[in-house]
Parts: sequence; C-alpha cells; structure tokens
Amino acid sequence: MRGFRHQHTSDLSASLTCSTMAFDLDYLEDQVDAATKTKAVTDSSRQTLSNSVKLLLMKLLVKGLLSKTNFDAIISMAEELLEEAPDSVYPHYALGTAFSKIGQNERAVYHCRRFLEIKPLSCDEKFRSDNLATVHNNLAVSLKTLGFLDQAEMEFKEALRLDAEFAAAYNNYGNLLNDKARLSEARKCFVRAIEINPDDHIAYWNLHATSNNMAEAQSIIEACISKSPTDEIAVFTLAGLRAFNGDRHGFEELLKYGFANEPLVRSIDWILSLPTMPEIHFNRWSIYDRAIELSDPDRSFYEFGVWMGDSFKYIVPHFATGYGFDSFQGLPEDWGVVPKGAYSSRGRVPDIKNSEFIVGEFAGTLPEFFGSKRPMAGLINFDADLYSSTITALSNAKPVIDERTMLVFDEFIVNNNWELDEFKALNEFCETNGFGFEVVAVSLFTKQVVCKLT
Repeated sequence: MRGFRHQHTSDLSASLTCSTMAFDLDYLEDQVDAATKTKAVTDSSRQTLSNSVKLLLMKLLVKGLLSKTNFDAIISMAEELLEEAPDSVYPHYALGTAFSKIGQNERAVYHCRRFLEIKPLSCDEKFRSDNLATVHNNLAVSLKTLGFLDQAEMEFKEALRLDAEFAAAYNNYGNLLNDKARLSEARKCFVRAIEINPDDHIAYWNLHATSNNMAEAQSIIEACISKSPTDEIAVFTLAGLRAFNGDRHGFEELLKYGFANEPLVRSIDWILSLPTMPEIHFNRWSIYDRAIELSDPDRSFYEFGVWMGDSFKYIVPHFATGYGFDSFQGLPEDWGVVPKGAYSSRGRVPDIKNSEFIVGEFAGTLPEFFGSKRPMAGLINFDADLYSSTITALSNAKPVIDERTMLVFDEFIVNNNWELDEFKALNEFCETNGFGFEVVAVSLFTKQVVCKLT
C-alpha cells in the first residue's frame, strides 16, 4: 500500500470530461510577434482584443486547467475583458470552460453558446474553428449535468461530427447514453474512446457500468487499474467485488492500511455485514429491472424526487398507475457540497401517461395526499437524497408500504456521509415502526439499494 494516492473521492457516477483546448500557444505567440510589426486596426465589432491579451488569457486558462480547482484569475480577467470586447470569442471560450470545470453549469451553457453564435474577426477564425468540437463537448457536459439530455445528445453528436477522433467526447456521450438507458450504444462509445486513447483509465471505468455480471465488471476494472494503478475508486471497487465473491484478502488489506474510513470502503463493509449477500448490479437500469421483476404489476408506482422524470418514465409503464412527488425547484436545503436548488427542473412538470404529479415540498403535500386511501405500492423509488426528505416520504407513505413493496433508494451508499442520509432514514423508520428490512440488490457505481420490509 506504500505510495498509494489518497483522492478522497466518493462519487462513482460515470466520469465526465470537460475537454481542454485544441489551440496552440506557440501559434498565438507567433500572432503576438506579428502584431508588433503591423499597425493597429480599429474595429467596431466589439471583438477586438490585442494578441498579447489573448495569449495571457489562454495561459491563465491553462494554469487553471492544470490546477483543476482554481479558476478565479481566469474568470476575473475574462469577465473584465467582456466589458471591453463583449463579442470576442476568447473570453466566452475561457468562461465556458472554467464554469464547466467548477460546476456552474448554467453560466457555462451561456458562454459556450455565445462562443458558438459569434461570427469572429478573420484573425480569430482559426481559434474558433480549432475549438468548435471542444466547445460543443463542454456545452453537452453542462447540459447533461443540468438534466437536459436530449439537448446534450445533439451537442455530443456535433462534437463528434467535427472531430471523429475525439476520445473524451465519445466517453462523455457514452455516459449520456447510459443515462438514457441505451446501454449497448453506450458500450460502443466507451470502446471507441479506448480505441482512440488506450491509456485512458476513465473510459474503462465507465465501460464497467455496462457489465452484465461480476466477472465481466471485474475484468474491465482490472484493465482500468492497469492503466492507472493509483485510481483509488477502481482499486476499492475491485477489492469489494472480490470480497463479495469470497476473496476478502484485498479488502482486509484496505482496512489494515488505513482506508477503513473511506466512504466506498465503509459501504462495501456494510454490504459484507448483511446476513445474506445481495445481488450486485452495475447500472441503475439493471437495478430498476430487478426491482420491477420482483414487484406486483397490479399495484402502483410511487417516486419521491422526480426531477426531469427519466427514472419515472422508465418504471411507470410496468405498473397500474404512477404518482410522483417533487417541488420541481431543486433540493430544499444544502446536501453536503450540493447547494440548495440543485436538481431543479425550473418548475417543469413531466407529462407522462397514466401518471399524476403532486407538486410542492413534501412536508406540505404528503400529509394531505396520504390522508386519503391510496393504492398499495408495488415499487417506490426514493430519490430525494436528503435525510429530511426521505424520512418525511417514508413516514407519510407508510399506509401503502408492506412486505411486498420493493423499495429503491437512489443515494443509499458511497457518498461521503451516506450513513446520515437515506440509510439513516430507512433505519429510523424501521426502528420506529417495528420493521426490519432485507437488502435484495445493490449497485456501488450508482449508489443504489433495493430492499423490502420484513
């Protein structure tokens, strides 16, 4: 274990890549040299920046990308330059990239789209052309994160039309296809990304989420680790899969050498402590399929936390009716590093056949809804993330839950403080009401758990 790198990362969701730049700094430096020999030209297009300023801006962006976290200098400079040249492609490029990297996706979308809309000065045409594919990719990443999957798909397709060898875009497009339950297409994208860049361990990691069984997933993760031996998440996951199969040596070493407090390791340890080993799955669609298979189709489907309705739309056709609960304004409070208001659909309520959506905060809507007799639940999907929201949902939905109801929890394990969120809510609900629960299936990659009351 000596020399093993601590990343303190707990998010096993498919990795997205906001691509870096396709331009050449040497090329820009040549432009600067040339500019000193020519007379300055006044331009009324609101685009003019000196070549030296462009070069400095891009160098700051490179510095930010290398640091991976600190984009303050580039954002400050680019926003100041927009006051001088609001239609220059350079500040919009820098801001679109920086905001995408730090998760300010709405602002990233704005600046990426401005970059694509602007007809640049002739001296800037090569820069724009060289970076078109990159900006379409970065725009798609931000749109996907905001939940606009169809729009994101259009941007990924355009990025790949412009650059058929764009490995990061194939990887990202594969993640999007996974999110749209198109696993065979996702797999092809990940394989193509690996063909283009065989050393990219992230593509192997994402590929394993399309696996159909433990042996297949294990072999892909082994390949991932061969490309990046210090990828902690992959190493922890491989040790977990081997432990689930009875070989606990690697996992015991993780505990021995100081990794017992890592969220993923704690999650694996909890799974190993269960009286019966649950089924192991690798993507949310497989989890949903298994929960649906074990449910009574003549009953109703309930979902707490609907967002854009992707999961709801996948599950509800298998049941008599569907009921979804959400404010559609995002999280009602901060959730760790995820701010209040995240996962908002901006008030858009899905329109899905044979379904009813109850709009508002759980504390206000659930007591009234469940105050009347409601159909028994065949399957309930808890995707509200927070302890407070989940315990409110469980407590109010108690009349429609029995031992035949399949309960799916979307953020049950793996997150940094997972024991304080949905996990805590279910345990508290069972303790209060004299129930136990049996874990039927889990997915480390998607952090989901399927269980039923006992």
